[in-house]
Amino acid sequence: MKVMNTETRWLVALAVVLVLGGCVKVEQTLTLKKDGSGTLDMRYGMSEQTIAQMEAMEKMAESMGQEASEDVGGETPFDFDEAEIREQFESDAPEGVELVSLQSESLDGWRYMNLKLAFDDLSALKNTEFFSDGAMSLTKNADGNYVLVQSTGAEDAMPPTSPDGSDAATAAMMQQMAAMFAGMRIATTVIAPSEIIESNATDMDGRKASWVFDVDEDPTVLSKLQQMNLRMVFKGKGVEIAEFGSAPN
Repeated sequence: MKVMNTETRWLVALAVVLVLGGCVKVEQTLTLKKDGSGTLDMRYGMSEQTIAQMEAMEKMAESMGQEASEDVGGETPFDFDEAEIREQFESDAPEGVELVSLQSESLDGWRYMNLKLAFDDLSALKNTEFFSDGAMSLTKNADGNYVLVQSTGAEDAMPPTSPDGSDAATAAMMQQMAAMFAGMRIATTVIAPSEIIESNATDMDGRKASWVFDVDEDPTVLSKLQQMNLRMVFKGKGVEIAEFGSAPN
């Protein structure tokens, strides 16, 4: 699929924001059943202005006989062509994963793509381009409960410290970056098959945990994205899901 895996998408999208000053919005909901099957609903968007800038830069590069780079042209962080996404998915999707629905729309100066996947088991979903980079793991702890961990993919997209290494300078640098990323919002929700015991989610209620990273509401969110993995522990009783990936440290 031309739609990149989750981690790569974040990295390239962040690069686009830095280069063009554009904005990205992503909403993702993973619903997991007790047998490991489930659905993944995703809505991603980019401002029409940013898309136009990227397309113009790509055409300029082509006219000069050059190959456009990933972050400012060529393959964009998100594909908004329904027919192309469907064709790519049908040719590349692993067994056990189905594209249920796909729809694009333009709204208030933004272009959005809405898609829904159904999967037979979580490990099958992991083999799609959304998670094929190993950014997700599901293991059992000593109590027999499941531990789900997903990387934000942002740790390599931003410098970990300021050039002089001081906390104050790093904070100032993050504030400056927050202004460049204004409008960026990434929301990930996981609906577990059983009660969630613990999580580092922004909001947690019963079987539902959500992580929201909104630069406009919290300028320090870039630092948080860089430093954390999304983590939740849900009860293992009555749940039979195959483990995959390495247990977190």
